[in-house]
Amino acid sequence: MAIDDLLDRAREQKRRREESAEELAALLKALDGLAGVGMLDTTQKRELGKLRDRPLVKRRNGSRNGVGRES
Repeated sequence: MAIDDLLDRAREQKRRREESAEELAALLKALDGLAGVGMLDTTQKRELGKLRDRPLVKRRNGSRNGVGRES
């Protein structure tokens, strides 16, 4: 039962991450549209540029399933 709970929790976290990534992509697309028609001020344009240029987040321990490697 505990293993099933852990697997369900991992699936739920993955689903939430994917939903958040989709929402962020939609937000960036909307902001790009606003920038394209001149609706953003200078500060907003600069911050949007920082978001676009930001590198992807690296995993802390290289783990994909939430279980760390043994030393």
